[in-house]
Amino acid sequence: MKRYLIIFLIFISFVSCQKEKDVSYTVNPGVSWELAQARKARLSDINYHLNFNVPKEKSEPILATLELYVTINDNSTPLVLDFNPNNSSAPRVLIDSDTIESIQKDEHLIIPAKYLKTGENKFLIEFQAGDQYLYRNDDYLYSLLVPDHARGLFPCFDQPNLKAVFNLELTTPKSWTVLSSTYPKVVSETEFSSTYIFDTSNVMSTYLFSFVAGEFDEVVRDNHRFLYREHDSLKIKESLDPIFELHKKSFDFLEGYTNYDFPFKKLDFVAIPFFQFGGMEHVGAIQYKASSLFFENYMPKLKHWGRAKLIAHESAHMWFGNLVTMDWFNDVWLKEVFANFMAAKIVNPNFPELNFDLLNLVTTAPSAYNVDRTKGTNAIRQHLDNLNDAGSMYGDIIYKKAPIMMNQLEMLLGEKQFKIGVQEYVKTYANSNATWDDLIAIFDAKTDTDLNAWSEVWVNQTGRPVFTNRIVYENNSIQSLIVEQTAEDGSDKLWPQKLEIALVYPDSIARRTVLINGKSQELKAFAGMPKPQSIVYNSNGYGYGVFPIDSTTVLHNYKIQDEVLRASNYINTYENALSGTIPIKTALDGFLSGLKHETNELIIGTLSSNFTSLYWNFLNEDERLKLQGEFTSILWRRLNMDVTTSVKKSIFGAFSSLAYQGESLNQLYRIWNKDITIKNLKHNEKDYTNLAMKLALYNHPKRDEILEKAETQISSQDDRDRFVFLLPALSAKDEERKAKFLSFKDVENRNHSDWVGTASHFIHHPLHQKDAIHYVSVSLEILEDIKNTSDLFFPKKWLDATIGKYQTKEAQDILETYLKANPNLNPQLQAKILQATDNLSRYQKVITD
Repeated sequence: MKRYLIIFLIFISFVSCQKEKDVSYTVNPGVSWELAQARKARLSDINYHLNFNVPKEKSEPILATLELYVTINDNSTPLVLDFNPNNSSAPRVLIDSDTIESIQKDEHLIIPAKYLKTGENKFLIEFQAGDQYLYRNDDYLYSLLVPDHARGLFPCFDQPNLKAVFNLELTTPKSWTVLSSTYPKVVSETEFSSTYIFDTSNVMSTYLFSFVAGEFDEVVRDNHRFLYREHDSLKIKESLDPIFELHKKSFDFLEGYTNYDFPFKKLDFVAIPFFQFGGMEHVGAIQYKASSLFFENYMPKLKHWGRAKLIAHESAHMWFGNLVTMDWFNDVWLKEVFANFMAAKIVNPNFPELNFDLLNLVTTAPSAYNVDRTKGTNAIRQHLDNLNDAGSMYGDIIYKKAPIMMNQLEMLLGEKQFKIGVQEYVKTYANSNATWDDLIAIFDAKTDTDLNAWSEVWVNQTGRPVFTNRIVYENNSIQSLIVEQTAEDGSDKLWPQKLEIALVYPDSIARRTVLINGKSQELKAFAGMPKPQSIVYNSNGYGYGVFPIDSTTVLHNYKIQDEVLRASNYINTYENALSGTIPIKTALDGFLSGLKHETNELIIGTLSSNFTSLYWNFLNEDERLKLQGEFTSILWRRLNMDVTTSVKKSIFGAFSSLAYQGESLNQLYRIWNKDITIKNLKHNEKDYTNLAMKLALYNHPKRDEILEKAETQISSQDDRDRFVFLLPALSAKDEERKAKFLSFKDVENRNHSDWVGTASHFIHHPLHQKDAIHYVSVSLEILEDIKNTSDLFFPKKWLDATIGKYQTKEAQDILETYLKANPNLNPQLQAKILQATDNLSRYQKVITD
């Protein structure tokens, strides 16, 4: 039952009998829009002086104090702070050393109005810090407070448009290194501890405050400190230079593009093992996932590009998100789209050997389509009543569809006017907050196009267009080419966009860019042109939607010489296979032909992903068994051909995902055991560990021996801890796998969400589903608890790794039973469920048809 605490509080004491005024909003769990608006109108000049005493043992409580300075322009109603720690210790509030009464209720700490005054107020709050979002390991910890998790660590006003300055004092074990948004000003030491006092920070939102402390190695270059726990000397040697160089290139570009100097006091960064995201843009102290930064030079070029783009993305946030912050988390996508958009501009010139149009295509559209084709899709800009649901705003629509939208907007405005508009946006809203409407108003003044109408369908509406064509040929020439678009969801929405369409001939390719802005449109630019061998829609990759492709083109696509055209066709093939216009087996054959001939590593990655997805999600067990030998034999032959290391790595990924029986399983074992060496196929320690786990998953006869040997070969304690955590999920015994999965009902066992996701993947792999189906309902039963206690992306990852892996009618029944029994399910959670189970529902339709 939802609880409400109406702020009509009458506090009785021997000091005062003051009766406090009614207020026009209620306080309930989370941070409601109404509460946020009321505080924004009332509060200013916020300063948090925080002191945390971190003990060495992670089980011991972290005692803390907060000196809160806040200016209040109306003292007639109580002061409501947000505070939701995962402990039962009651905070103590003091004024001038005297304890005052307060109420801790419904995730808030409330100070009565009788203790407030107009102007500056100062409170001292003694509390036990929550550590749910202070990820504590044996010898290191880090805070991760996005989007509304700061209130889980300390009392605050946890909303993005109440920016504040921070003063941090941090006491840690003596051997630990620390990192936060500014430099330590004073360091004092005792026999066992060190105390760091940091400079006052720039103004920032609460979700951008952070600190890291623990046993880290450190390197300093160009005034940037870099902390890490990587132990592989080769990875360190080959990664440090590009890590620092990429940061420098990013800052240089961003200062030039925005015409605004780097806006904060300093910028350091840390690589954290098994970090929840690729990175997080905390002011002055970016956190990265270690494996995203450290790897060998021989890794595929796409991985190098991915590292560069990640660094550029987080660097761009210093301007887009940190300097100019969204007013409310319904516009969280705005900072993310700018970060991705700028990252592409920063990174592409550093990889002249790569095809930028190809990069844009394969790294955005497929991921966006994975959400937008589902019944659980969402608009880029979403409605948000309470920051409790802010984590659900994140996903591939804002990270992958929004950049496509922004590319279309830049093409509409022109690069020059777009850049001028961005500079005006940054200058106008620096150190403040802005909305999408604020940006659109700036852009709208620079074009005759009605950008509000354009934005309505692209940004505020869900879904994607489905394009069909009608072609009339006469005397072997095109008489007319008509393109029609309809909304996939059956609505009357239309997406105006610029599209490139290519006509493929035996010795040439003719390209035309057209503006599609109607339901049915004759493309007169093609009239009179010779009949082509094939037509490729979205041939430069900047369009968005489901585009037509025929079965002949699917099977012979590998022959097309242009890389972007091939990739676009492979993506169109996958989308048409899922929508039912191309048979699954035809699509698989087309992808397999591509895997046999393709030499571009970016396209190989797309092929491998689409091929394995169709294999495991849209073939039944008998069909898989029938085709497994043929498919792995073809891939094995390709592995032994003379191709580059990066291409071979991608082919091996496809092979190893199917090598679960027969000769392929033996071949996989011999590679792991180093009985055979395949030219140009390189593996590092983590690769061999993952391969050992895959062999165990496939129930190799020597599974126990493999796992025992694999554990002895792990050099990093962090990696060994992960391996031991995953072992029960790889057990040959269902009762052990089941016990491991059921343990995740306890939040304490979900501390490492990345590990939990991998374990769940093993437990619910199709090879184990006959057993796991009996407890898959648990994945839905604890979903709300997972949402309330985990990082941003984990609820969707959890669903993908559990019920999202199934295709049976029994799983569909479990899904429908759950949805029927929970008619008032949080809408964002329901959307995540529908996204994750889209293949399950589609497969039921496939077998029915």
